[in-house]
Amino acid sequence: MLPRKKHLRVLCLLLATAFGVSSLVSAPSQAITGYTPPVTVQGITPKLVTTSISSSGTTFQLVVPGTIKPFSVVGLTWVGTLPGDTTFKARVRESGKWSAWNELHFSDDHGVDIDSLEGEDSRSGTDPLMTAIADSIEVIMTSPSGATPHDLKLELIGSPETTQDRALLTNVRSLSLPYTGPPAVTPTGVIVARPNIVSRAQWGANETWRDPVPRMGQKIVAGFVHHTASTNDYTAEQAPAQMRALYAYYTKSLKYADMAYNFLVDQYGTVYEGRNACTYGDLNFCDGPTLPVIGAHTAGLNPNTFAISAIGNYDTKAPANPAALVESIASLMAWKMAPYGLNPKATASMVSSDTSGNSKFGNGVTAKTTVISGHRDVGKTVCPGRYLYPYLGQIRDRATEILAPKISDVSVEPKLVNQDATGNVNVKATIPANANWSVEVVNEADGQIVNSTTGIQVTTGQIKFAWNKLDQTGESLPAGRYLVSIKATVGQSVLPSSSTPITLAMPPKLSSKVEIKRTSPIKSKVSWLVESATVSPVTKNEFRISADGKKSWSKWTVSKKTQFTTSKWRRGQTYYVEFRSSNSIGVSNVVQKKIVVPRYAPPKPEAVTNVTMVASGVNKVTASWTQAPSEYESLGFFTRVSVNGGKWTPWVKTPGLETFRVIETKPGDRVRIQIYEKNFSGDSPSAIGRFTAS
Repeated sequence: MLPRKKHLRVLCLLLATAFGVSSLVSAPSQAITGYTPPVTVQGITPKLVTTSISSSGTTFQLVVPGTIKPFSVVGLTWVGTLPGDTTFKARVRESGKWSAWNELHFSDDHGVDIDSLEGEDSRSGTDPLMTAIADSIEVIMTSPSGATPHDLKLELIGSPETTQDRALLTNVRSLSLPYTGPPAVTPTGVIVARPNIVSRAQWGANETWRDPVPRMGQKIVAGFVHHTASTNDYTAEQAPAQMRALYAYYTKSLKYADMAYNFLVDQYGTVYEGRNACTYGDLNFCDGPTLPVIGAHTAGLNPNTFAISAIGNYDTKAPANPAALVESIASLMAWKMAPYGLNPKATASMVSSDTSGNSKFGNGVTAKTTVISGHRDVGKTVCPGRYLYPYLGQIRDRATEILAPKISDVSVEPKLVNQDATGNVNVKATIPANANWSVEVVNEADGQIVNSTTGIQVTTGQIKFAWNKLDQTGESLPAGRYLVSIKATVGQSVLPSSSTPITLAMPPKLSSKVEIKRTSPIKSKVSWLVESATVSPVTKNEFRISADGKKSWSKWTVSKKTQFTTSKWRRGQTYYVEFRSSNSIGVSNVVQKKIVVPRYAPPKPEAVTNVTMVASGVNKVTASWTQAPSEYESLGFFTRVSVNGGKWTPWVKTPGLETFRVIETKPGDRVRIQIYEKNFSGDSPSAIGRFTAS
């Protein structure tokens, strides 16, 4: 909140009351005469001139008769429907230069329902094309059928309000990086990025309303956090209107020289330039936000301070997005204070000039307060409100973090390093002034430093180190994970270090040894060997096959393992197979193998094991066993049974490849079962299990 010019009265309650007046809030444009010119809509009937006829259709040029007024929106409208393959293209002249051709899209699924009441008089049209302020246009239409739109109109619309507000929304709120203007630099060399600041021109300040020559301070010693005590019920798009309303109130109602605050922040975190620090009409470049202009915000303490005011009343309502508000205020505080070397948590001293009694420090009294303070810390007010004031600690912490010397802009490339490839691992970072720095390459496995370099940074700037993948003695290093650590100290302060992991390895290496096994009369399994470092395991295996003597190849096929099985190969056929594998470093060598499919001659199966029999029901025993491991196709299991020492029953094959058999018994029966497995080459040794039924 702020004192009134001359009388320096506290305005927290006054602003809240004034902004409750509906005549100002509901119609701010009434108070801001001259900012929003009327919207200009030019509906022009163009003349269609045929420029070419070809197999692809007829091309027309839309000739605009007479002169047109400047515009920023382009559209084409017509009555009825139009074939969907019709195309429109336009280009405009902006600042004396023609733009590229832009297609004007249209679709029948846009607009109102044709059969509705609203649709009776509606027109079809293209999507609007937004341009910069333009003064001329060329349009061409291509119609494959030769059909032309009925009652075609070229719509040219000029809207200064839309241009400014849309520029604000598009060019400021949507930016993820700070404004490209100059950063601030602390006396110790810390570079502080400039926040995105919506300029007065962007939010629509009428510069004729302010005093043409601002009053300037000599430096900045403190920053104050305020709130405007106006409504919190506004959208991001309405925030510029809030700015214009505040500006009108200060200059037209309160007769201030300008906006009271140096900066304002809406509840969504967008920063706005407040009081202008530039002389009106001066043609020399002036970057107002960087200058120590004297505002009208904190009774008796305006010279050599600045104020950031949050748009809204935070004594009646908590911030809707406190994280955004804290970040924006803290970033702006840090950037503004950086050139003066201020510590946000230190104590600032200044002599008060207040004679109104609204300050806690009377005229001539030295005020001592934290460098970042709330209005209530020095003034007799609740400003910046009970719900915003508690966030000052976070604001100070974040601003202190931004202003602290740090290692920044770290780049380590590549992070996946091929031991056999040429080239270095390039390390870059920005180091603050007066820092002693080092770059260390550390073996992650044992923590040993294998290579390093050091330096002293005189001024803030970039350092570079090209690591050649060797140790300090010039010897090659084994495959493994390494950490590139960047460290720095400024005086007695150790800055937070930066560590970037890299992997040093080679692509997989394939052995020339390839095996083929016939696992059944129709199936063959092909396998190969691959070597890869543990730190960079194989991520993909591939193979491809030629069945015509390498005249043609199949596509590369991915295999989960270093093997594949085929059921199409027959004995005596010749194939060529190529193999390759990949890891994070790269692709292996390619191994090619000529394969003549051998005959199927598996070894006989081994005997089954773990023969067990258990009661499984009334007068029933279930015998089960474990098949011996084998890659070869089984022809099944055969069993026979003997009860109470009697003769063996005939051999019986179990269904499918089942490894169990149910046997009927009576209590007291002594049961034996004999089992063997058969494959293409013969029978396994048999195994016997015994059981006495209860």
